[in-house]
Amino acid sequence: MPGVTRAGGSSLAGFLDRLRAFPFGAAVKGEAEVGRALAARAQVLFILRANGLELAPVLQQVHAAGKLAAVHLDLVDGLSADQGGLRWLVRCGADAAISARGDVVRSARAHGVVAIQRLLVQDEASIDHGLAAIARAEPDIVELLPGVILPHIRDLVVPRLGRPLLAGGFIRTPEDATAVLEAGALAVTTSAEALWT
Repeated sequence: MPGVTRAGGSSLAGFLDRLRAFPFGAAVKGEAEVGRALAARAQVLFILRANGLELAPVLQQVHAAGKLAAVHLDLVDGLSADQGGLRWLVRCGADAAISARGDVVRSARAHGVVAIQRLLVQDEASIDHGLAAIARAEPDIVELLPGVILPHIRDLVVPRLGRPLLAGGFIRTPEDATAVLEAGALAVTTSAEALWT
């Protein structure tokens, strides 16, 4: 697998290359969706819901299919969004860790996996607060939610970010995805299975 460093997870360059090659990440929330995502063109699976204690076999399937996996530590069942939970993700073989927590994001980078920090936008103040938190945590990648609003807030976010941006949430149609990508997102994360192909 080009661009992938198995010891310590995926290289950032390899991870970004996968998203550039096909800018639609499969946001999966269950075991049945994992199988469908593996059969689709999506090169990166964003695992949002899972049993954290049974992640290793799922991640082995993802890697056997030649794909990468980012796991949302804040949302998987059975794991805490802390150092212990992060170490478990790394041992299971996650290529990237997703969290809204700055301390987890900083630790993910230290453990050699791609660090993705979520930025939840509710209003302009949440953008300022979130960008300050991102500056402190220094993630590799930022995921903006809800991503569908990126075209409307592009000027408030993109020039100030200084790192690759993903957009996730309510991106359901090719038109939604095109607007978000044109607004500056490197890729979208979506549960709309039609976009995975």
